[in-house]
Amino acid sequence: MTTIFEVLTWGREGTKVDGQLTARLGGGAGFPRGVEFGLQLLMDAWFQGFGTMALDPGTAKEFEECFELFLGKQVWTDDEGHLLDAATKEPVRPKVKAAELYADRLDGSSGRSNGYRYLVLKPQCDAFRRRATAIVTSFAIENGPGGEKAHFTVEAADPKYVAHMDKHLFFQTAFTGDLPG
Repeated sequence: MTTIFEVLTWGREGTKVDGQLTARLGGGAGFPRGVEFGLQLLMDAWFQGFGTMALDPGTAKEFEECFELFLGKQVWTDDEGHLLDAATKEPVRPKVKAAELYADRLDGSSGRSNGYRYLVLKPQCDAFRRRATAIVTSFAIENGPGGEKAHFTVEAADPKYVAHMDKHLFFQTAFTGDLPG
């Protein structure tokens, strides 16, 4: 992972999280704006294991879905390409070829994990943007002197989305605020 930003937060207050970004690729490049980046920061903190137990299972599932929208969902197949149930890895009935079912949504990536094959669907940027707007009500950022640091405030629509941000956190992220494609 290429570190684009170091993120330092000061905990949360209600639905707000304040923090500082440090650009690792040099100053002057500018900092991302928009609720999409605010959601990416919340998702990445959770993904990196901060406050994992603080999130209820429903909110954790929402973050998983946001990652799938952003990166593309993995669909599991057997060696002949038939779709498998994601949880059980048993063939879906009636049998259907994943490549036929998702023909227009495949991004061309595939792989193996734990003995199972998978195909990757294209990211859904518009759906991610809608989710970001529903989860993050505002994302404000103010550049510091020299252009290498910036102060940010992300505000969520519900405290459940920032429950994992209770304490001071420090992590690195490769998110840039951009959406795939």
